[in-house]
Amino acid sequence: MSESTHVHKGLEGVIADTTSVSLVDGAAGRLYYRGYAVETLVNKRFAEVMHLVVFGELPDAGRLEEVEEYLWVAGRLPPDLARSLRQIARHGEHPMATLQSIASLLANEPPAISLGRTQQEEEALIVAARLPAAIAMIHAALQDHPEHRYPVSRRYGERYLQLLHGRCPTAAEVSAFESTQILQLDHGFNASTFTARVVTSTLAPATSALSAAMGALYGPLHGAADQQALEMAFEVGEPERAREFVAQCLATGRKVMGMGHREYRVVDPRSRMIRALAQQVARVPDHVKLLDVLSAVDEAFIEQTREKRRTLRANLEFYKGVVYLALGIPKEFFTASFAAARVFGWIAHVIEQRQDNRIIRPAAHYVGPAPRESV
Repeated sequence: MSESTHVHKGLEGVIADTTSVSLVDGAAGRLYYRGYAVETLVNKRFAEVMHLVVFGELPDAGRLEEVEEYLWVAGRLPPDLARSLRQIARHGEHPMATLQSIASLLANEPPAISLGRTQQEEEALIVAARLPAAIAMIHAALQDHPEHRYPVSRRYGERYLQLLHGRCPTAAEVSAFESTQILQLDHGFNASTFTARVVTSTLAPATSALSAAMGALYGPLHGAADQQALEMAFEVGEPERAREFVAQCLATGRKVMGMGHREYRVVDPRSRMIRALAQQVARVPDHVKLLDVLSAVDEAFIEQTREKRRTLRANLEFYKGVVYLALGIPKEFFTASFAAARVFGWIAHVIEQRQDNRIIRPAAHYVGPAPRESV
């Protein structure tokens, strides 16, 4: 290797492949799914936008009904699988660790319904459909209470929240949850999506790609930043402490979780929308206070980093925890709920990768000892 070899740490700026799933316009602060600006999609039904991301087009009314029926039927855990999952979950691992370990198993005992896709795609869709019930089962096991009755509602957000809480959510709760999930469906070649494509490129099963992607999402520099950002807000405690907290973080090199994004040079558009959702759903004093703390940290961070070459702004994860918490989702289940949405984006990329596949195998610049003889 030449001494002038340029190493792109983290593959920053490297264009690894093409995609038609989503466009992240970092300079303008815009996000598009299949050509549609996410702002125009965020108030649709989750199943509509999921269909757009996975299959390329928004569904008509008949197709939407078919897709929601599929997710409802396929989403029910077979009894043997449910019992096994409950036993695994009771070991007390973080929900994301449990989900990663059982992701491939979720495709066992396929339902008597299909969307007419290939076997690999159908297996991946079964995993995605069953994630809400699996997450609810993990929650029930960790709380040591029986799982709730499977809902009759075909709507994704209503079923998800009812599985978790055992009660019918309000229309406002369903809308807020589905909007949050829509904002998380896909986001270019992020770490978990690229992980899914790398595994897919080896022609491993699609379910293996989903399991690997969950492992990547679990990292605090990726999906788990949502839980970390909320825990940071608890640590700060009061809005008045935000300036001091940010100054200490900048002085010691500690990351302020949920601030900054590699793709965006301006505000993450999802952050604006998720903050507005947080303001809508934060009603009890504790949630309002958490939102005030995060807002104060946000403002202090911008103020204290204004002179830097690139001003960092809040990303999707920064305010999302307030929305989830207000919807009754425990902080340990934030990233799992994220996975329940992003899994459909992973599937879209698995399909795309298989259409024109080449194994992803980058080169490495060796910096170890020169060739030498063993003694």
